[in-house]
Amino acid sequence: MKFAHLINPFKCAEDNSSYLYYAQPITFKSMYNAQLEALKVGIDIKLYTVNYPEDDEIIPEYFIKLPHLKKSTMSEFPKIARNRKLPIIQEMFNSILQNSDADYIIFTNSDIGVQKNFYKKVNEFIHKDNLKSFIINRRDNIPKFKDKKRLTDKNLDIIYKEIGQTHPGKDCFIMHRKILEKINMNLMFTGYPPWGFKLHSCMKKIDKKTHLYTNKYLTFHLGNDSVWCKNSKNPLWLKNIKLSKK
Repeated sequence: MKFAHLINPFKCAEDNSSYLYYAQPITFKSMYNAQLEALKVGIDIKLYTVNYPEDDEIIPEYFIKLPHLKKSTMSEFPKIARNRKLPIIQEMFNSILQNSDADYIIFTNSDIGVQKNFYKKVNEFIHKDNLKSFIINRRDNIPKFKDKKRLTDKNLDIIYKEIGQTHPGKDCFIMHRKILEKINMNLMFTGYPPWGFKLHSCMKKIDKKTHLYTNKYLTFHLGNDSVWCKNSKNPLWLKNIKLSKK
């Protein structure tokens, strides 16, 4: 059985309000650590990124880079994008299906870190519970600082031990490729809800046995920033809501 884990990195400024500048390197290293652990027990897991050309330079060499994305909120919704270049989810899904032969695809946000045993547990859930698709909810609000020092990818041993808080949002999706092939997210994009809930809804329609794990500490997120929720009338948010109803 082959696994592909896909993320969409974004090169951002250090003062970016999303905290991605600091969070993404932690995500990268955590995925690599988990990959090494999985390889020890013979689990075939490859790490993939899909992004725009300007994001290439931040991506570590242990990722496989898919062809650059062509669509975005700026190309599809230029009147409301306001220079926010957010990726179209379906284009990312199409790319991983076309450019990998993985049996199962894992899709997470680029600020979602994983525990060392993440891929081993995913493999276990699939075999033990006979699952074709499922979601693992993250632990939220992991501290950004410890003893007044910012936690980085060099402090993963500390981060792994932090408990954080439960989080209701859905941001870690695992699907057999035959499930993903039937998913149609239209022109929905990341960055604003309700794309996660829409994807979960699509999964449930295709696979009645889709499972939601809410109490497994296998993924984590530093802080509890929700930049998108500061303006509920944001036109991009409203557009994603409208697209979710199609």
